[in-house]
Amino acid sequence: MSSPTSAQDDGLFVVWEVEAGDCGASGVINDEAVAEKAMLDALAAFRHGRGRVRYARLAPVPRAVYDYRYGTTLITAHRADGVTVSVAGDAWEDTP
Repeated sequence: MSSPTSAQDDGLFVVWEVEAGDCGASGVINDEAVAEKAMLDALAAFRHGRGRVRYARLAPVPRAVYDYRYGTTLITAHRADGVTVSVAGDAWEDTP
């Protein structure tokens, strides 16, 4: 029987981010469920905003230590008037 794997086993991380006007929050972890909960919790602190969870991989960049190369978006959420709606996949450009 094989053991479960995480995103980090493949060199991937899970990045979550929230934008709410001039405010926001973000984090990096190796667990999709924990990242989704952290993003939704951070988004809930604002009346309006948007958030997403997506895969990322560290990549070397000239004159910098590392940069993220982003991959698939797992979930996108939009919050308006205190109500959060989330959808699977990438709807970042469609959310204000």
